[in-house]
Amino acid sequence: MTTLDDYLKKSSSNATLEIGEDWAQGRTTFGGLSAALTLAAIEREAGDLPLRSLSVNFCAPLFVGEACHPQVRLLRAGKSVAHYLGELRQNDTCCTLVAACFGASRESEVVIPAERHPTGTPGEGMPIPYTEGITPAFIQHVDLRYQEGLPYTGSRGKVVNGWMRFKHGDHALTSTHLVGLIDVWPPAVLQHLSRPAPAATVSWQLDLVNPTDGLRREHWLHYEAVIREAHGGYGHTEARICREDGTVLALSRQLVSVFDKRT
Repeated sequence: MTTLDDYLKKSSSNATLEIGEDWAQGRTTFGGLSAALTLAAIEREAGDLPLRSLSVNFCAPLFVGEACHPQVRLLRAGKSVAHYLGELRQNDTCCTLVAACFGASRESEVVIPAERHPTGTPGEGMPIPYTEGITPAFIQHVDLRYQEGLPYTGSRGKVVNGWMRFKHGDHALTSTHLVGLIDVWPPAVLQHLSRPAPAATVSWQLDLVNPTDGLRREHWLHYEAVIREAHGGYGHTEARICREDGTVLALSRQLVSVFDKRT
């Protein structure tokens, strides 16, 4: 079994990577892994600048068991902010596209203390075990605890929340690991369905609000997503990711496509 951290250590511009079946999500690779691999290659070019935001487009399936290659391009680097574009390519196709913005801290008169949000008891909630043939293969790498919004329950709710962490590894939780972890949650709109149906993230925007300093693999993170609107086979959701004490780490926004009715 290969952990996320094992893959991240190998990812660099023009490296050859091959994803194992234990990271599959249906017929493609788990999107959080493909985004994290692309970001890891970008960060090797960006150096020590803190990651501030990224935008991810999942353009095509990234098949497990086949070679893929990250490619990185610097768009512009100023005195404090740098913009990079990364692709994860397979069979001459761009499968995952990541635009990442890095920015050094600087002095400012604008100082607004961070809010803390109630999260409850770390790790509390309904665990989602890996069940072969039912849950995606990548679930065996993560520990998910649902508090609200379980998929395929026919709920009319608009919120998904719970706890998450990786199961394996002995490493610090960097911003790149965080990107790989956030995407483990099934789309919030799936709670409205009464039976399983395919769904996929089309685009994903993520803002890194506070650093992951002091966090390790075994620490719990709290996830809360809200459905803002859904119609025409697409859902628009916004999410907040917090430390155990309620400090916000990241803000996420996703466009999800749902294929519950096919003609």
